[in-house]
Amino acid sequence: MTAGAEVHSDAGTSLLRNRNFILLWCAYAVSAMGDHLSEMAILKTQNALDANVDMTALNARMTFTFFLPFFLFSAAAGVLADRLPRRALMVSADLMRCIILASFGALILWTQDWGVWGVFLPLSLVGAFAAIFSPARSALLSNIVHPNELARANGMISGLGIIATMAAAKIGGYLADYYEPSVAFRVDAATFVVSAVLLMLMTSHGTPPVKASAKKNSVLTDLRAGFRYAKSHRHVAEFIAIAALVWFCGPLVNSVLPAIVRDVYEGTYQDISNYRALLGLGFIFGAVIVSVIAGSLQSGIIITWSLFGISASVAVLASSVIFSRWGFQASTLAFIGGCGVVGAGMFTVAIMATFNAMLQRTVTNRYRGRIFGVTDVSTVGALLLATGALGFPTSFRVDRWVGEILLVVTLLTFSAGLYTFFTRLKRNYMDDAMVLVCCHLAQFISRFWWRMQRLGPATLPRTGGVIVTANHTSSADPFLLHAAATYRLTSYMFAKEHAEKPFIRWFAKKVECILVKRDGQDTGATKQAMRLLREGKVVGIFIEGGIVPPGEVGVPKDGVAMLALKTGATVIPAYISGLTYYDSMLLAFIMRHHARVRMGQAVDLSEFREGKASREQIRQATQKIYAAVQALAPSHFENNKTPL
Repeated sequence: MTAGAEVHSDAGTSLLRNRNFILLWCAYAVSAMGDHLSEMAILKTQNALDANVDMTALNARMTFTFFLPFFLFSAAAGVLADRLPRRALMVSADLMRCIILASFGALILWTQDWGVWGVFLPLSLVGAFAAIFSPARSALLSNIVHPNELARANGMISGLGIIATMAAAKIGGYLADYYEPSVAFRVDAATFVVSAVLLMLMTSHGTPPVKASAKKNSVLTDLRAGFRYAKSHRHVAEFIAIAALVWFCGPLVNSVLPAIVRDVYEGTYQDISNYRALLGLGFIFGAVIVSVIAGSLQSGIIITWSLFGISASVAVLASSVIFSRWGFQASTLAFIGGCGVVGAGMFTVAIMATFNAMLQRTVTNRYRGRIFGVTDVSTVGALLLATGALGFPTSFRVDRWVGEILLVVTLLTFSAGLYTFFTRLKRNYMDDAMVLVCCHLAQFISRFWWRMQRLGPATLPRTGGVIVTANHTSSADPFLLHAAATYRLTSYMFAKEHAEKPFIRWFAKKVECILVKRDGQDTGATKQAMRLLREGKVVGIFIEGGIVPPGEVGVPKDGVAMLALKTGATVIPAYISGLTYYDSMLLAFIMRHHARVRMGQAVDLSEFREGKASREQIRQATQKIYAAVQALAPSHFENNKTPL
């Protein structure tokens, strides 16, 4: 946890036993329901089901007016979240939204004659207090949840929030079909009362650690500090840019969806709400997936592949519009479009939950509210750009271009996915995209399927020739060592007969693995290993040679010491435990394990490096290296308290 952060006593407990998290979780869900409950009722006031009404423009205007205050006030709201108790800000925002919704019908009557935008203007008042609620809620979460649980907590919040949104879509559609709009507005007002009560039951106020001197700063000074912080932290700035792109594309899809349901799928208000619910169902799937795989993949990897997923899903939705021009049945098109909607929602929430967790983990508590305010300004600015482009034109019907709009979203998200992928390729010092994909897959399998945990820090140096050596328990060991230190690519020594299969042979060649003959007389392999080490690369060697079955005593080989002394490479010991032994290589891969990897500090071989090492010195160095590996074993480490 960041120094100076306020952490409530519940933060160390599991999420479902964390009282403050449960209350915040439920309050957000109820508030999310309130944000969407009146949408169908507002559309009903405009006779949106009439075929002559440009529904895409109506949806865009409704979204634009709600989120405009986020763009105008979110940065200032972030400053408030860094100065005042965050829970109190959220309660105040809920109560003000309740008052506004209670008088919403009268406000619409007052503004509906103010042009095509008039009926939506009261939403801007609701949006203003939602803008205060948002950064306070995001900043408060990291005060009450352990850092290791943030990804899962964001996934759970997103999931329950979307369940509430789905419920709001269904309830709102029902109320719009059978009741006057005023009924939906009154029900909506009640949701914010419930949210406020839940927040008041929390015992953590989420008061930020602002020093007295800092409180004397002007709001403008604090605003500039927040933007400077985002600009100076490259990863924060990049992730905010990705979030802005998602918020640009999301409203485009959300705005055209009702027109697609009406014109392509021949639906009603209830059908429109059903497709909004399908979008929510995708959000739930995404939230569940993020909660399950949290910690199995790095945030950047999840975001990259989720961008590709959004692109593919929106392409499926676009195909339903294109196929309608070829005479396909509406029911078939509705099924195709529904699959695309669910996929788009799933991958979108995966990005946003991962993004929020990344900010909550990396941004100091002092700046957290402002950074979420900067994020809201950036993302909502993108949303306003998208919805403004759809809502302002009045000289033509936007509904006629829904297919082309979806294709633009497909291209934008696919291009962003490519950008993040090749940026990661460059930063990982790789020159082959397929190798990076395979490394991502190996990391995921190790952490998710084999439940690998690294005990202690990754001690692999970031530069220079390195030999990483460990005990050998399973065919999965190379993948586990890679997952324990993903920032460097390791070339492993392994038996030639294992490279007979085409894929393994291809991959071994790509990562410069060293194929060794079993007879131990392979001078070519030794020369290749020496060349890689002198080029400053990492070579992985299992010091016991082959896999050591349970009950057998491993015998260390001299190869690690010999290479280290001849090349001057750093030797990093590691110990792998928690795997179940299988005689079959295939079973070792497909069965689940509880793998653990502990890496140690570099072995000091300076006493053996002077002059040409004799055979005896090599053997002594081997024993020292092997002792360092064995000292990392769970029983030895706990008993001897060996420091890392």
